[in-house]
Amino acid sequence: MRLVGTRGMAQSAAVESGASVSDEELRLSRDAQGLPFARAFTRRALHRWSYQGLVDDVVLVVSELLTNALLHGEGAPVLRLTISSGWVRVEVSDESPTLPRLREPGPDGGWGMRMVDELGAKWGFRVDGRGKVVWCELVSEPSAAAIG
Repeated sequence: MRLVGTRGMAQSAAVESGASVSDEELRLSRDAQGLPFARAFTRRALHRWSYQGLVDDVVLVVSELLTNALLHGEGAPVLRLTISSGWVRVEVSDESPTLPRLREPGPDGGWGMRMVDELGAKWGFRVDGRGKVVWCELVSEPSAAAIG
């Protein structure tokens, strides 16, 4: 398990100071109608950034984190994508203080965060004043032109 709880920390340790970073943010409605739009938004952003990693893995992490925010969170979720040299970070925030956890997978669920745990280099959460942010970092090598 690569869970990193970051209560009060702004970012994970993988975000190096001085690193060139690009990011995009999308605010969604409180229903599942926004999930296909979020997946397309993610694909477009990764294409613009010339992301060289497994795009489908990033899209799957986006889907799982947003689905969890809709099922277990409160308020309208916000998706934020950040890319820097060597990694892409997916963050989903919602207004619930309930923190994510790995559950034993079974017929009633528990598969989503296990999948995030397998696909990402690490994942975690941070608590903020309005709820929480759940994040996952996937390692890759984007082209240098996308970062500049």
